[in-house]
Amino acid sequence: MARMCAGLRRLAETAGVPVQVAAVCYRVRELKVEFLLVNTTSGKWTFPKGRLEPTLTGSQTAALEAWEEAGAKGRVEEDFFASYLDAKRALGHDSRTREVMIATYMLEVHTTVKPDESGRNPNWFTPQEAKKQLANGRPSRYSEQIARIVDAAMERLAIKHARPLPAWHGAEMRRRAAASR
Repeated sequence: MARMCAGLRRLAETAGVPVQVAAVCYRVRELKVEFLLVNTTSGKWTFPKGRLEPTLTGSQTAALEAWEEAGAKGRVEEDFFASYLDAKRALGHDSRTREVMIATYMLEVHTTVKPDESGRNPNWFTPQEAKKQLANGRPSRYSEQIARIVDAAMERLAIKHARPLPAWHGAEMRRRAAASR
């Protein structure tokens, strides 16, 4: 069994589906946030993610996935900040899928290299572009949840850096961020 923090253990116990972890890789350049996404084997864009490693914590596993799939290294937060439900192809089946719960960890990218895994095509996207790419090829049930991860990450970064959210992010998001300070 993986070394899990209490929050991740609770998520695993209540989800009713397998739990994986994802690294929400980001960088801030000239006061603009970008997210690093990778291709799945089916061609969809996603955050680097995978099954929990038995000897690693959730955050360590997320950092490992970022390295293997995106060639990204940086500082990962110890605790997951949000989760979303997604569908994955069942192993050995092209058409069958199964649901998985993904616990997300913020990872501030300091360096990138060519990833170990081929075909992942890591690319940087603005928050709006990331939400659009993450929605492509997913049913709305899943695309809405994964889009909320980008919004939650932006809120977290606004609070962390004590900066107002960009104007494009919308009045509701700015109001929620201000209320949580």
